Amino acid sequence: MVSHITLLLVVIVLVFWVILWLIFRGRKGRVQVYPLVIIARTGLSREAYSKSFKAKILSLFGWPAIILMFILQVLFYYIAINLFITRYLAPPAGGPTTSEGFVPLIPGVTIPLDLNLALILVAVGLAVLFHELGHALMARAIGVRVKDAGFILLAFIPGAFVELNEEDLKNASLRNKAKVYSSGVAANILLALIAIPLLLVASNTLALPAVIVSSVEPGSIAERSGLEPGVAILEINGTRIESVAKFIEVLESLGVRDKSKSVTLNIVVSRDNVEESLIVFKPEGYDRLGVTISQGYIGGFITVILITLLQVLIVINIALALINAAPIILPTPAGAIATDGAHFLGDILARIGGEKLKQIATPAIGVITLALVLSLLTIQTIRFIP
Repeated sequence: MVSHITLLLVVIVLVFWVILWLIFRGRKGRVQVYPLVIIARTGLSREAYSKSFKAKILSLFGWPAIILMFILQVLFYYIAINLFITRYLAPPAGGPTTSEGFVPLIPGVTIPLDLNLALILVAVGLAVLFHELGHALMARAIGVRVKDAGFILLAFIPGAFVELNEEDLKNASLRNKAKVYSSGVAANILLALIAIPLLLVASNTLALPAVIVSSVEPGSIAERSGLEPGVAILEINGTRIESVAKFIEVLESLGVRDKSKSVTLNIVVSRDNVEESLIVFKPEGYDRLGVTISQGYIGGFITVILITLLQVLIVINIALALINAAPIILPTPAGAIATDGAHFLGDILARIGGEKLKQIATPAIGVITLALVLSLLTIQTIRFIP
């Protein structure tokens, strides 16, 4: 069911875009407005770096970036093809699986209209900014000028872009072009790798890891026992619960999933930073408690927000790197959008079979890959903070 708040948000967004379209109707100076797309140019241009030590170091970074691009492309197709097979060709014994796939960012549908939305949009903005910065730095390092830079709003998703000098890029060698195309996804993986140790330090020193109740089914055993969204599960029958894996392991060992058993659980929870004990009784004939959980932390508000933002940054940057490495071509009112992977593949095909092969094969592969992604779209809630 779509909530009234979600419908109101959709109406507000549509009215916003209609008003913008009526005011601008295309290009107005540095701002271009299309249906659900705003492109704002800054007019910021930069010359290529001279043959300095900094340029050599950045250019050297391009080689592992190219290797990473190949790895991410293979990983993307491995994940996507396996999901496709599981969903359509060889579903598990219980029937087709639609709970796993690519989740689109839709406020009010897949993203709750709360702090989750704010954190995800901040993470997306940072990830895209870092991605484009990677392109700009590598381009200048290999002798390609930056012609312009700016920001883009696609419906509600913030982003950034850089425009490189087409002539410089066209005259660059294949290896240098590959370095430029690969540097964006490499920058995203680098940002994720920076966030991981920060997350480990913050979670081990500033907060206590715990399992958080994300949702509770109405009328379920969990609801009748007093479990509710936002509650942190600290212990089950004397065993400390610090992760989702540990939670599942303990429930399995106690026989909660066995319909032939009745099980009594003494659960210690933290509700508004106050610990309390709950008795949860699972009678015979049931094999679930009716609760959805997620990994979380107990601490002050700022601490939890910081740790959660680091988690979101890691997930968003890895996801953005995978999608950008995939050769996807997406038609939009402002023109076709090609991922870094599509540009990367196109230039390799041009070297193998000439421009004709590039012009025929790249769009075909891009559209097929886009169709693969669309076939695996999954509508489920993205919730980092319960």
